[in-house]
Amino acid sequence: MRRAAWSAVAAGAVVSGLYAVMGLMGHGAHLLPPVVFVVLVLVGRPLAVLGGRTLLTGDGIVARRPPLRRVVPGSRVGLVKLRRGLLLEWPVLCLRDGGLVELAAPARFWFRADPEFDRDLDALRAHVRTHASVVTWPHRGVLRPATGPLLTALALALVLIDPPWASDAWPLRRHARHLPDACQMFDPQARALLPGATVDRMLSRVDDGPHVARHACQWNSTRLAADGTTLVVIGRLSVVIELEHGVGPISDAGEAHRDFVRETRIDAGEYETRIPRLGDEAELIDVRPGSNLTWVAVAVHRANIEEKIDLMYRDRSREREAARAAENLARLGLSEIHFNRT
Repeated sequence: MRRAAWSAVAAGAVVSGLYAVMGLMGHGAHLLPPVVFVVLVLVGRPLAVLGGRTLLTGDGIVARRPPLRRVVPGSRVGLVKLRRGLLLEWPVLCLRDGGLVELAAPARFWFRADPEFDRDLDALRAHVRTHASVVTWPHRGVLRPATGPLLTALALALVLIDPPWASDAWPLRRHARHLPDACQMFDPQARALLPGATVDRMLSRVDDGPHVARHACQWNSTRLAADGTTLVVIGRLSVVIELEHGVGPISDAGEAHRDFVRETRIDAGEYETRIPRLGDEAELIDVRPGSNLTWVAVAVHRANIEEKIDLMYRDRSREREAARAAENLARLGLSEIHFNRT
């Protein structure tokens, strides 16, 4: 019994410990109440079983299940049944007046044979038969037998809603540490998409700050106006990649997600479409539908990286081509960034 209970305590401590550490790092004190609940259910209940004892006396059965201790006269017990949880099973005394008394011992893993458990259970049932009088079937209640499994299921549901392994602070998640130069990375593709394009040095920069690394580059494809004095932009590509290091209680991936949400906030008349299987989340935005321009944007978030591709043509008929090109550029950008396990 003690081996089974200690195993349950160890499993509960691992699950609830990971949930507490990752959850509190990611959400702060707001997650404290569910963390306390998960720890009490997954660790506290098995610990109570460890402190429990079942003693057979001449007068009846002493059931100790901390913090409670109860003496049940043998004549009041009509039946000994087994109750099964997620991992363990243990005996329950069904009283002749319809009540139930759960015993902390003996207990075992229900999926594994345990000769010691079988021996103790046989001794308990023999003790009950010795004190039996008129056999009446106890009244079956529903709420009490379901309380334990419901509490455990609720605790596990809280863990699975925000699992530790999905946390931004989970040590096995991949995070980027450095960014490549955006102009060098995208220059061949930019010149293929926009013949004659040149890099706009005023809008292209590399900023590796202590909290955010931001690499931006813009290419313009232009021609002279009819009077020969004015440059007319006939195509433009803008690439911005940001790497978040995280500040305070917000993780670096959490900051990247916030940036993604800001970048995908659309104005009236614009529309966006989700792009599957691209980063952790990705959206395609038609920036100026109904105008004489083709202007699309693709925003992508993966781990602590947020990437934004803007592609514009002075030709409305190239919308599908531009959307496909912008998505391919976004995939290229993510593929060129090295993500390490933290």
